[in-house]
Amino acid sequence: MLLSRREYAAHRGVAVSAVQKAIETGRITLTDGKIDPEKADKEWAENTNPIYNSPRTDDSSSNPYQKSKIMKTTYDAMLKKLEYEERAGKLIPRAQVESDAFAAARTARDHLLMIPKRVAPRIIGLKNISDIEYILSQEITSSLTSLCNILKGNNKGE
Repeated sequence: MLLSRREYAAHRGVAVSAVQKAIETGRITLTDGKIDPEKADKEWAENTNPIYNSPRTDDSSSNPYQKSKIMKTTYDAMLKKLEYEERAGKLIPRAQVESDAFAAARTARDHLLMIPKRVAPRIIGLKNISDIEYILSQEITSSLTSLCNILKGNNKGE
């Protein structure tokens, strides 16, 4: 039974354009303008590069060469994306981030550890808890605001 190009493409699990190209390049031959599937399957296997010879499936990982090619292409695309984002200023080196985070944490620690030294003289004689809480809250807020200014690059807080 002879098949049309579309029927043979479905039989092979390939696109109609692949069948058309195989006909145009002489990898398979027609019989009375139609395709003999048995003959065409043999010609296809003999005349087609093996990496292109496997039928299309939902799982393209069935062919190890295709799987490695997909992995390489994916890896290359990810590298290009990272290079682009780095050049666009969206990425910064990890070492710089770690260094900046360490410096920010150290600055925060230093500011917070200085609160008792700044507040103690002001609250030493106070007996009213609400006055003490107010002074402490005010000093903590002031220190955190100053820290935010420093971390934003606005050194008015120092």
